Amino acid sequence: MKKLATVVLASCIAIPAHAQDTRQMDAHVHGVSALQVAVEGGTLSLDLTSPGVDVVGFEYEASTDADKDAVAAAIGQFLTPGDIVALPDAAGCRLSAASAHLDLGDDHGDDHDSHDDHDDHAEEHDEHDDHAEEHDDHDDHEGEAGTHSAFHAAYTYECDAPDALTSLSFPFFDQFANAQEIEAEYVTAAGAGQAEISRDVAQLDLN
Repeated sequence: MKKLATVVLASCIAIPAHAQDTRQMDAHVHGVSALQVAVEGGTLSLDLTSPGVDVVGFEYEASTDADKDAVAAAIGQFLTPGDIVALPDAAGCRLSAASAHLDLGDDHGDDHDSHDDHDDHAEEHDEHDDHAEEHDDHDDHEGEAGTHSAFHAAYTYECDAPDALTSLSFPFFDQFANAQEIEAEYVTAAGAGQAEISRDVAQLDLN
């Protein structure tokens, strides 16, 4: 999977292993993002994945200047955590790390490998040129329709009063009009859970 325009604002602190193990949701449903939240000691970690079409309106790899500018602007938005998630003031949290990038899913790569056999048969039957043209057409089609991009952002906070992290709110929906829902999984000292955060009720309760 390609990874574009990765930016790190500080030394990344890994999300605890038990939170990483919960990363099973398929985030690539239009309008639906996926979020993992972990609170361990005084450290709050958030990992957010959003379909490209929800953020910039397209899923293909940016090629025009306008598309590239849209991707860069979106990454800039993700690198402003306060525009994505709001924490309770009482928790006394300070951002210690933030990163954002665009992933381009090249899941058609295995299909390309299978074309090696076609080249061998083409040499035997003098049809190499025809196969090559078909292969090029296939590549063009996959490049537009087969790529499913997703923006990924990760934030780490150090909090003076983690017990005050009873809920998180999400101005994320104000930034991206196509985003409709966030499917969240969370792990805290009180236990683990799942929740759906909607545009209408943009809050995650961690109790």
